[in-house]
Amino acid sequence: MVVENSISDLGVISDVTLPIKIDKDGTVTWTPGNVYETSCDIDTTFYPFDKQTCSIVLTTRGYTSKELELALDKKPIVLTAYQENGEWTLLSVSYDTTLTSRDLLKYSQITFSFTFQRRSSYHVMTTIIPMFLLAFLSCYVFKLPVDAGEKLGYCLTVLLAFAVYLTLVSDNIPTTSTTVCYLSVYLLLMLGCGVSTVLLTIHIIDLYLTPEEEKIPKYLLTLTKSLSKLVCWKHGRICGNENQASVSVINVKNGDLEPETLKGHLEDCNKEDAISWKIAAKVLDIFLFRVYIILVLSLSAVFICLMYLGPP
Repeated sequence: MVVENSISDLGVISDVTLPIKIDKDGTVTWTPGNVYETSCDIDTTFYPFDKQTCSIVLTTRGYTSKELELALDKKPIVLTAYQENGEWTLLSVSYDTTLTSRDLLKYSQITFSFTFQRRSSYHVMTTIIPMFLLAFLSCYVFKLPVDAGEKLGYCLTVLLAFAVYLTLVSDNIPTTSTTVCYLSVYLLLMLGCGVSTVLLTIHIIDLYLTPEEEKIPKYLLTLTKSLSKLVCWKHGRICGNENQASVSVINVKNGDLEPETLKGHLEDCNKEDAISWKIAAKVLDIFLFRVYIILVLSLSAVFICLMYLGPP
């Protein structure tokens, strides 16, 4: 007999040092023992919440099924010597006898199957939760004012952290191309979001630092007005003269300004010249912050549903 899926050697079951017990009724008892390394197809789709089924295949060598037929005892798998593993939990065991074809001949075969589930607590604490936190950190780059001077450095730091986590996850996942790990896809999408935040941040900083003397293009004016309504900006804020409007109101109450003067000042907010480069950059920041929050929440919800509802 041989271990069919052995990877270390031919896997022949033999032990010349172990005596064979022969009873008076002709029963021969032989209990060889050894450690065999076998191959196992890994499905990493739901890593680290995955389940794996590995098998040990025993078959005859040189004797067809007509000459030698393998049979199973009532309890062919004894788990008394099994020790719990720190990474895997044994869920179930099964066994079956089949026939396999080799060189146009039929051979008897026994398959012992073991189903394991990965212990995911360690991976949740060290990979999943930090990854979610980093995903939300990438959104808050649009909350950071340009005047702070740390806007670009902040998003580059988050992007670098995502790249490091992607490397760590790739090192822990078995290298196989037969299946795609959802965790790697999620990290890759978050990495793409991080790259896009860097590019958008550079564009927003460029808008913010553009000299006010330069005329704002028509498309930017239209975009800023549309986005200001979408993010529920007040019209007084979009004109960029909140402080002046407040001062005018106070002056009207004190009798320093005529109501017509205040009315004319507020009407200036409808003019295109009231929208500055800095206002356009601020509106883009607010809009992109909300877009990225919704995007990260949606991707995270889909990932969690796939992890908990997807494994069989």
